[in-house]
Amino acid sequence: MANRKNILAIETSSNICGVSFIKSGNCIKTIERNSERKHVEKIPIFYKKLKDEIGFKNSEISAIAVSIGPGSFTGLRIGLSFAKGLALAKSLPIVPIPTMISLAYSQKKFKPNIGLIHSHGDRVFCQKIVWSGDIPRPLQDIEVLNWQNFLDNLDKNETVFHTNCHKLIDKENFISAKLSSIPVGILAYEMFEDFVIKDPTNLVSNYVSPFNINK
Repeated sequence: MANRKNILAIETSSNICGVSFIKSGNCIKTIERNSERKHVEKIPIFYKKLKDEIGFKNSEISAIAVSIGPGSFTGLRIGLSFAKGLALAKSLPIVPIPTMISLAYSQKKFKPNIGLIHSHGDRVFCQKIVWSGDIPRPLQDIEVLNWQNFLDNLDKNETVFHTNCHKLIDKENFISAKLSSIPVGILAYEMFEDFVIKDPTNLVSNYVSPFNINK
């Protein structure tokens, strides 16, 4: 049955706004742009364009996948609100995909074991990752760390990926990962039973709040 699932995937956790149509674990079409502060305007336009170009019907969608955080408070709220609107209107489940795990999956050829997402100022969301084949899983909860503190405690044998941390990075050789709705959708397909929320009414984004900052 899993190979017949069609998933609409949404990514709005940061500056990238995107939607993808995933069929049987493969991306059929994606529309995404750098749309900082314009997600609320762009996401319905992208969805309609995706639907028009592929020609799918809402009845053909099995679930809505959405990047659930951490990330931009406003971006996450917009993405989940749009996902809920679609899901509740059609009685569809939502598959919330942790943003850090989605980013890790996009870099699966490197099998990185630490992920970073810029939070604000000199602080980053940080999480250690373990791999089961090509599937990344969290080794621990996400922390919010001061940048210098992170560097001071970093094991140089670890492989680090990041997104939006370019202004903080000096000489470190970290992997730059790009946010995209494609890995959100593929992971929702691959890990459907692990993450699916059949009644998403009370689903909330993972803002990693309040910040418990390790110094």
